[in-house]
Formats: sequence, C-alpha cells, structure tokens
Amino acid sequence: MLTGRNLVRSLAGVLGAIASFALVYLPLNRVTLCLIVAALAAGGVGFFASELKRNRVRAEAQVFAGLNGWTFQESFNGLFAGLKTPPFDATEMTYTQVVTGRFGGYECFDGLFEWRKRIDRDNYVTGSHRIAAVRLPDELPRLMLVPEGLGARLAKAFGGADIDFESSAFNRSWRVLADDPKVAFEMLSPRVLDRLDAMESKSPLLFERGLGVRIDDDSKGIDSLAERLGGILAVARFLPEHTIEDYGRLANSIGPLPSTATPGALTHGYNAAMQEADQEHQLTAKPRKQQKWIDAARTGQLPTVPPQNGP
Repeated sequence: MLTGRNLVRSLAGVLGAIASFALVYLPLNRVTLCLIVAALAAGGVGFFASELKRNRVRAEAQVFAGLNGWTFQESFNGLFAGLKTPPFDATEMTYTQVVTGRFGGYECFDGLFEWRKRIDRDNYVTGSHRIAAVRLPDELPRLMLVPEGLGARLAKAFGGADIDFESSAFNRSWRVLADDPKVAFEMLSPRVLDRLDAMESKSPLLFERGLGVRIDDDSKGIDSLAERLGGILAVARFLPEHTIEDYGRLANSIGPLPSTATPGALTHGYNAAMQEADQEHQLTAKPRKQQKWIDAARTGQLPTVPPQNGP
C-alpha cells in the first residue's frame, strides 16, 4: 500500500478532489488552475511510469525466456485462482509478463501480479508484486512464512499465532503460520530451516493448494529469480514422502492432475476445459490409505473396521 505507485495515485486523487471542490465553489483563478494542473500532472506521471515499467518488465521477461528455453506469456491469470490468502482473495487480479519453465526439477513461474480490492462502496486499494511460484508434488495444508518485522509484529499484536522451531536463529528471522502445525514441522525440517535462514533477502512465502509462492515488491527484477525460488524449492525438495502420503490431498488418486500430465497444458494461460478436468479428477480421487483412521484420530472416534495391511 505504501509503494510509489499507490502514493502517486493517492496524491493525484487528493489533488483532484481539492481541484474539483475549488472549481465548483471558488472563482477560477491562478490557485484553482494550479490545483487542476497539479492533479493532472500527478495522474499523468503515475500512468506513464506504469506503462514504462510494464514495457521494461515485458522486454526483460522475453529476453530471459529466450536465453533459458522458458516460455513467455503476456498473461496467465488462472494460476492463483484457487488461493484464498491475501492478496489472492482480491476482487480483481492479473498475472502478466509471465515466464514459465523447469528449474531444479520443478515447474516454475515468475511474473508481475497486480490486484485491486474494494474496501467500501466507492474506494479500492491496489497492489503490485513480483511473484515467483513453484508447483508442488501435492496439495498440503496451508503454510505461510513471514519475515520478522513490522508486519509480523502487528500480526502478533492482533493475535496472529506463531510456531516456534528448534532453530533459535530461524525463530528470530521468520514467523510461521500454519493450518496444521504437525504438517508444518514435517515440511520445515532442520535442513530447510537452515536454508531459509541463510537466504540473503527474505519475503513472505505461501504454500497453498499445491503451489509454493514468494511475494516480493514489484521493484524486484527477473535477474533475481534463482534466489527468489531458492526458499520455495528448499521446502519442495525435502518434503517427506510420508507427509505427502498422509496429508496430500491427491496422494492416492488414480494419477496426477490432467493439467500436470498433459504436455504444454500449463504454459499457454488459463484453460477453462483443463480447469474443469482438474476439478473432475479431484472429485473422483479415492481416499488415501488409512484415511479413515487419520480422520478418526482427529475426531476422537475410532472406526469399527481395522485397517488392512498391504496396498
């Protein structure tokens, strides 16, 4: 909210409101004209700065894709549709100037994410971020890591729960929020904690609905992609197999999602038919082995039929 773009837009809005009031209720004089010119100038500066930046980001992404054998897409707006954590719950979202390819054995994405959310009947708040994402082996309970700082301290002040790990250095650097603390401990093994703590630059990391996401300020360039993917890939590479088997939403389905098994399905933007195929696959996925015992342990009610051995 405090990025240069939002500050310029806010300034233009304030100046525009003052100029409109002066134009209606005050005589047309030098002061009124100066206010109108200032409002128009602020709005123009914001618009042209956004366009120049968009053109620069597009050119850098195209060069990167060409040099590394990745795919460039003007927009890929469906990628984060299943995420419910802010800012992905915004009223309007776009993911543009996107590069897609494989890095470290995983399908990776990077692009400019812009969002717009209504805060009352007449006003919106907007944001712009550089977001890198990695498709994980399965969908696990949501996990978020927030670097310690003002935002994390505010979350704590307003009751945001935190999980402490065995690494005191990690605890000083990160705040961990998780839907399932047990899964969080399994996902963040000591090796992962060391790698996350050693990162030169730290930004919020979100693991939700089969995606690992890093949210940076939009001033970050594509040349920092390897570094920004590092923390997500550290979690992905060291995911215990038993964690996926016990908690992965699709661990015992009849196969991977159609979108992940179809070559090129995820490199050409949002595909409504493929999205429907994924949803149908998820509905027909069979319960994982021992799932009823896992559910029973959580509710405190044991099933009447014992689990059978073997696959």
